[in-house]
Amino acid sequence: MHKAKKDYIVHDIITNTFAKQALRTLLVAYTDLKVHEYENLMEQNNDFKTERDREVLESSLTVVGVFALMDPLRHEIPSSVQRCHTAGIKVRMVTGDNLDTAKAIAIESGILSPHEADVEYTCMEGK
Repeated sequence: MHKAKKDYIVHDIITNTFAKQALRTLLVAYTDLKVHEYENLMEQNNDFKTERDREVLESSLTVVGVFALMDPLRHEIPSSVQRCHTAGIKVRMVTGDNLDTAKAIAIESGILSPHEADVEYTCMEGK
């Protein structure tokens, strides 16, 4: 996939459209490789041990689609979070979601206000 197209899909579609609405995303793409072509790529790229090593696999992809999935909060979550806040308990969320998706869910559940979600280091990635 061309870098400009990848950036458009990741930033404009996934981050700015879906993630900020608390939607989880799944991108489906493919490329045709013969087994020996894959094995050569793997050998030439450190056995794909790091994310950077795997980037070579992202060239020449055909995107089938980007799917957005809603995983709605259980109805009792916001009131439970509010009760914790009232009791002086600081609620924290740890998730593997995209950072923008996590922020949107934290706001929806009452863990963070929109202002708090924009403060540097209030939300962070494991990297």
